[in-house]
Amino acid sequence: MGSNPNRSGAMTEFEVWLSRAEVQELLGISKQAIVKAIQQGKFVVQISHGNGGKQYRIALSSLPGSAQVKWIQANEEKAREFPEEYVEKLSAQARFEVARLRAPVESIGKETILMAKERQRDVELIHKALNPPPGMKKWHWIQKVAEEAGITPQALYKKLKAYKECGLAGVLKKKGPKGFKSWSPEALEYMQGVYLRMIRESGDGLKKKAYEAVLAEAKKRGWKVGSKSSAYEYLAKLNPLLEKFARGGARALDNVFYIVRQYNDLEPFECIVGDQHRFNFFVQDVETGKVFRPEGYFWLDLRTRLVYGFAVADRYNAYLMGVALRMGLHRFGKFKTCYTDNGKPEVSRYFNEIIKELNAYGMKESDISELYRTDGGYAVEAEEGEVVNVVPTREAWHRYARPYNAKAKLIERFFRSLEGILVELGCPGQVKDIAGTTEEKHLADERIKELIREGKLLSFEEFLLKVFQAVEVYNERKHYALKRSPMQELEKAIKAGFVPVRLVEEELDFVLMARTVRSVNRGRVLLDGVLYEGEDLETGLWDIPDKTRVEVRYDLYDRSRIYVIRPDGRIVELREVQVSSMKDKEKTAELIERKRKMIARIREEYKRLIKSVPSVIEYSPRTKAVLEQKKRIKDKTKEQVSLVLDKEAFEQEVQRRIELTKSLNDMPRKVELVRPSVFASKRERYKYLVDCMLEGYEITDEDRLFMKRYEEEMSLEEKVWWENYIKVYPYQRRAVC
Repeated sequence: MGSNPNRSGAMTEFEVWLSRAEVQELLGISKQAIVKAIQQGKFVVQISHGNGGKQYRIALSSLPGSAQVKWIQANEEKAREFPEEYVEKLSAQARFEVARLRAPVESIGKETILMAKERQRDVELIHKALNPPPGMKKWHWIQKVAEEAGITPQALYKKLKAYKECGLAGVLKKKGPKGFKSWSPEALEYMQGVYLRMIRESGDGLKKKAYEAVLAEAKKRGWKVGSKSSAYEYLAKLNPLLEKFARGGARALDNVFYIVRQYNDLEPFECIVGDQHRFNFFVQDVETGKVFRPEGYFWLDLRTRLVYGFAVADRYNAYLMGVALRMGLHRFGKFKTCYTDNGKPEVSRYFNEIIKELNAYGMKESDISELYRTDGGYAVEAEEGEVVNVVPTREAWHRYARPYNAKAKLIERFFRSLEGILVELGCPGQVKDIAGTTEEKHLADERIKELIREGKLLSFEEFLLKVFQAVEVYNERKHYALKRSPMQELEKAIKAGFVPVRLVEEELDFVLMARTVRSVNRGRVLLDGVLYEGEDLETGLWDIPDKTRVEVRYDLYDRSRIYVIRPDGRIVELREVQVSSMKDKEKTAELIERKRKMIARIREEYKRLIKSVPSVIEYSPRTKAVLEQKKRIKDKTKEQVSLVLDKEAFEQEVQRRIELTKSLNDMPRKVELVRPSVFASKRERYKYLVDCMLEGYEITDEDRLFMKRYEEEMSLEEKVWWENYIKVYPYQRRAVC
């Protein structure tokens, strides 16, 4: 690829020249098709002669719009540097793609998104104050907004100042937690250490005793100490992992770390309208053979009539709305208001939650009836826009608007256009007049059955590709009301000064993810049978008590990672727990090393806290002597273990153990068993008979009958015990010998 001159040899015009192989990959066609297109003059080309003979370089601007967009998406940095005169030569799709790449990126942070839900009023107030009506002075508008909100203009100016200096995060900044101002940091740490010492040495920690201890020590050292209630509160917030370590050491942590009226005065995407649609086409599931009509959700921009985003599935639900919205936000940038019908999924908890968080960006949701609100109620209009009725409530508007309202039918007309384009693209399986007479339905059923028998129905995946093609055709086709295509209308708005606003994709994904609630179990959460954990102590849930309920967010189509909102409001990313293998020794060693490091960090923190704290238990002289004796024996054992054998001594020890093993194996196989004259119990008799059988002695028929009856009376636990006894008998016998 290069920006070489065109065929005339002039150096005045910029152009991107592509090799034949690059064009072949962009268009997805064969080499022969490329050559044929060049011969027919469909592409602007450069011809050069080299060692390989005649070579062609093809101009990017002469390729179809979809190929231009594909190249731009793969070469974003180069596309941003295109000269304006060259951008004008590209297709409408490509021009918008370049404009999108050059657009500013707006980011506010995930924590700010969460805070926006709690302080939605402040968010709406800021965005309203920053958008005065045309012709109104800014100071007058701010006074009016402050008066409507019931606050002083000075308070509103203060919020606006914080917004200008730090963005929305400055307005929504949480106040820090109340500190323990009356406590010295040393006093707090000493109290923690005393509490942990008590747990370690006595098995339980008494907060009252820890507080009394720090009071006594504070008098000596001049520390500041707060009230008893604040001490209890602080000890209650002590990291539970430290308590676990104090109670059971590293073994205790082992289980934790286990392996709209007139739209031309609107800005693009200022108002988007969404609705569901059930296609008049049948498709067949390849795996199950099920025949069904796909359903989808579509968002349409009122100004440009562009399809802002869409999603198609076998059934319609609220998550489908989120996926469709995600497509639009990724491709076209932020919208201002989305209008939805008052159906069940539209008012679902999931959709309401994501709208509250999108409100942090200045985006909001409203019922479609709000487009027709007047002073006296809600206007119902005829096809030509004439008001035929005014109803008092939103619910009444929904009942009466459908037969009359032109704007309510705007997206319905789009659905009819989309269905027509699918027919033009040769999509089989259409059933016309689904609401027709019984005879018409019967004929439609017969047509579908015939298509199934002949194997002509599309699979769902094939139908989905057709829908994508149909949407692209619609966006590029001349629109009756606009007198131009939707993409050309968007281009017109961009030339007039419209600038799309891109959002950080990671933040968008976080907002639009599916949501659920899970309980923490040893620092991990379980989602659909898969365990997730943090990479380290700071970014995980290791310090969260078990059974704590936390909000989990995840991508329906990518479960490799999830987000969890901790009780303290922090958002952490969790990954799938790495599973070890019986054969992959390197992986097992890596996981063991990670586990050791995490336990070591807890151990070091524990030692730091108790370092300056003496023992909290006073032992008697006799107990002290016993403990010292045990310590000396333990140290002596360590010294013996730590001795390093030289090569000669090592070989002698190996030879000694080999001979010992041989002597054990050469011992007589049978052990003499003497039958008691009287057995103390049935169990003792059964054990004697089992030993006889294991040693190879014959037993009588009477003894066999006894064993059979005794085994029938055994519980499950007893049977398991005797099975294990039989398994380990040879080793016990060898040990005795």
